[in-house]
Amino acid sequence: MRNRSLIRVLAILRHLEGGERVTLARLAEEHGVHQRTIRRDLAALEAAGVPLGHVPETEEGEGRFWWMVRL
Repeated sequence: MRNRSLIRVLAILRHLEGGERVTLARLAEEHGVHQRTIRRDLAALEAAGVPLGHVPETEEGEGRFWWMVRL
């Protein structure tokens, strides 16, 4: 993983550990990448064992939310 990618994934993890519910759009905008990149980052966190929860986009068009599941 390149430095930029690692820094981005760690920043996403910090958001999630802080109890925030974040959208793909917000994370993509904050990090200057496409939402697909954020999806890959979240998939990598899940593959590493980070328990994530998410809800799909709402009918009102609100973005998909992600959060860290507290065990």
